[in-house]
Amino acid sequence: MTIYLGENIKRLRREKELTQETLAEFLGVTFQSISNWERGESFPDITMLPEIAGFFKVSVDELLGVNRAAEEKYIETKIQEYDNLTDHNLMQAIAEELMKKYPNDFRVQIRQLACLVRFSPDKEAVFQEVHRIYNNIQQNCTDDRIRIKAKRAMIEYYRALSDKNNHHITMEDCKKIIAEMPDMRDSREMFCFYNDKNDIEYNNEIRKTLEEQFLLLHTVFSHTFFYDERFSDNWALDAFLKELDFLNFVYDDGNYGKMWRTVIYLYGFIGMRYHKLGDNKNALDYFRKMCDLAIQFDNMDRITVMHSVLFEGKDFDKHTLGSTYCAKSHIKELLTEKYPLSEEIKNAPQFQTMISLLQ
Repeated sequence: MTIYLGENIKRLRREKELTQETLAEFLGVTFQSISNWERGESFPDITMLPEIAGFFKVSVDELLGVNRAAEEKYIETKIQEYDNLTDHNLMQAIAEELMKKYPNDFRVQIRQLACLVRFSPDKEAVFQEVHRIYNNIQQNCTDDRIRIKAKRAMIEYYRALSDKNNHHITMEDCKKIIAEMPDMRDSREMFCFYNDKNDIEYNNEIRKTLEEQFLLLHTVFSHTFFYDERFSDNWALDAFLKELDFLNFVYDDGNYGKMWRTVIYLYGFIGMRYHKLGDNKNALDYFRKMCDLAIQFDNMDRITVMHSVLFEGKDFDKHTLGSTYCAKSHIKELLTEKYPLSEEIKNAPQFQTMISLLQ
């Protein structure tokens, strides 16, 4: 049985906002003893357990963390469920449930922070709660991955607030947090290149790193060329076509793995550029390819094996992109509601056929 005594003493002490010296004085021990207990380097005498538990108003079992294993399994299951969702309401429900039960778990806090930042209709109304969670993570969490994710969430939050008139948050606040982020070359994925090439996990780490880099490249690419008016429509179209050629070269078996959603939307980006340039024939061709890929994705088994040269034998789990992600419904929404399409193209027989296929 795993003993969580030291971790629990530290958590309970902090919840009461006590110093190690104050707790030590009450228990009649040195503050060095408290420090050693909390680090797990030693344990209090068994006869002291009821006294410590009584002080914190918990049972001895709770102090020892006897039920922690079951709780840990429950937390991990709910977090996995959360991470596999794309439905905002379901994600918020899980985050709120976990926050009520485990408010001091940083894995729970980072997901609640993400929900507040991304899904709150009134960003200003959650200002205090966002900062409370963010500051707690930065000051007390020792997991750098969670701390960096919190910074990313706060940058996104500040960016949204900086767009509002007369708000005291500006882009300068965003830049201060961005300056604290690690360089890309310092990310953990890059260290896969130091692995032993005979290690069975070596290729998996390499391929995971490549997909992360492809996804990051597309994010920067699309946000730069799709929205930045410094680049002409013809130049942006050429850039998207070259990116698509590259991805089709890399995923030469037609199974796009983690990049499925990216590739589907990329066909839409290209279709929109052709439409903006007045070439409705090519626009409809690329929209149709986008629809065909969405249907193919939704009809795929959850687990498939990739057979491209670069990713041969790699398993792809569709739930990586969200267990509730339905490509057809998203593409239908883009074509009928989001894309600023002309009535001419919407009334084209080919377009109507696409919408019927996405039903």
